[in-house]
Amino acid sequence: MTDALPEIRPRRRGGRGASLTEIATGQLVRDVWLSPHRPFFALSALWAVLAVLWWRFGDRIGLPVPALGTTTLWHAHEMTVGVGGAAMAAYFLTAMPNWTGARRVTGRGLMVLAGLWALARLAAALGQVLPLAVVLAPGLAFYALFTAAYTRAVVSQRRWDRWAIPAAIAFLGLADAAFLATALGYLSFPGDAAMTRVLVLFFAIKVSIIAGTMAPAFIAGWVGRTGGRLPEVDPMASRAGLVLMLAAMVLTLGGAVTAGSALLIAAGAAQLWRMRHWRSVSAFGYAPALMLVLAFTWAPLGLTLTGLAALVPLPWREADAVHALMMGAMSGLAFSIAARAAARRAGGLLRIGPVHKAGFALIWGAVWLRLAAPAVPSLYEPLLDATAVAFCAGWGLFLLGYIPSLRGPVINPVFNAGGHGHGHAHGHGQGHGHGNGHGCGCGGHGHGGQAQGGCGCGGRGGQAGRQGGCGCGGHDHGNAGSACGIGPSRRAGPFRMPGEA
Repeated sequence: MTDALPEIRPRRRGGRGASLTEIATGQLVRDVWLSPHRPFFALSALWAVLAVLWWRFGDRIGLPVPALGTTTLWHAHEMTVGVGGAAMAAYFLTAMPNWTGARRVTGRGLMVLAGLWALARLAAALGQVLPLAVVLAPGLAFYALFTAAYTRAVVSQRRWDRWAIPAAIAFLGLADAAFLATALGYLSFPGDAAMTRVLVLFFAIKVSIIAGTMAPAFIAGWVGRTGGRLPEVDPMASRAGLVLMLAAMVLTLGGAVTAGSALLIAAGAAQLWRMRHWRSVSAFGYAPALMLVLAFTWAPLGLTLTGLAALVPLPWREADAVHALMMGAMSGLAFSIAARAAARRAGGLLRIGPVHKAGFALIWGAVWLRLAAPAVPSLYEPLLDATAVAFCAGWGLFLLGYIPSLRGPVINPVFNAGGHGHGHAHGHGQGHGHGNGHGCGCGGHGHGGQAQGGCGCGGRGGQAGRQGGCGCGGHDHGNAGSACGIGPSRRAGPFRMPGEA
């Protein structure tokens, strides 16, 4: 496969031979279907607002709150499989050309996926009155079609190193069905609390893989431009954190909740340890990097707190603690990726607007309000109300800033600046980004420098040099002494996902 981004062509009558940029009409109802990130990030944000407001304030305005056994289980299901599932579809399907070389899903196929996702939300809301088969059908169909699209891409392009992606999608679909059957009383094992933890852990693993790869890469791309000290990654800590979370999930499914909780504490420590050389303070100068760091920070905190809450008396129950993972880590990651798609491109950098910065700040602050609620019993209910309002306001601001990007041509790469970066010394590399010395190339097809501090950040970016070199991108081959190869490589195994599309 070449380094060129595969041309994306719509599968619809009259569109053959036309690129996405050529068929954009400027009409929202048509242009929104030109790329998966457009409808699915919008649906994810809209449902985050509506579902939280419905769950928290529905009874007060005379609107019955849906229940899956209990209203709390419906809330947990919709925040994970509903909101999180749509965000996952937005990112995974948009990144599919870079990850596999296959064409992106657009047009009618995208409409069918979005329609199934919406039907699944309706079925879950009516779960108490519908037959189980009807409740399960749209969600199973959505994840089956989602899995099939990725499996076809992996097989047709012979990208066997990406087998874990369709496997993960299929697992979430099965976990969704098991959660619904358990919550509605059709399954007694492993129980609704265990299934909730499994769904939360699934998305925590996503944060570990995606944000844990993207955050140091974006920091490297930023500090490399000014000759700053580049971040370093610890592959051993990354693998340890992932293995511990997977083991905790298996133990939870097997009913060994106590042992699983102990592993969550260890996983939290591993995630914190891997951040030690990221140069996270440097991210404060660049919003896309800072958002990723702040989102990832809730992973070690949330994992540790969730494990401790199940083992020792704390002001926080496990249900309180998992909000740090879902609101802080997963919502924060989804917001930071989605905001990049709507960001302005300037000088090889992504410039996130003030509306999205304010929205992210509200969501990140809402997590602190949620954790403060059980610590101040006299203000528990008012603090929960404030949490819901801040969270919904944050996603509302996201939608406000995101709507303009739903029409017009699709800017490729969607989540990356795609600019041209050059080092301060003589260049080495190919495509859009190259640099030696303290150079930084931030572009769609960058190759990292091969001297001190070279940094190539791009969708299909290159090789890390020696002595602190950093290659950041979709198909990186990181190799070098004390260097950091940031980004998944073909040698890194199926669980290392690229961060650009």
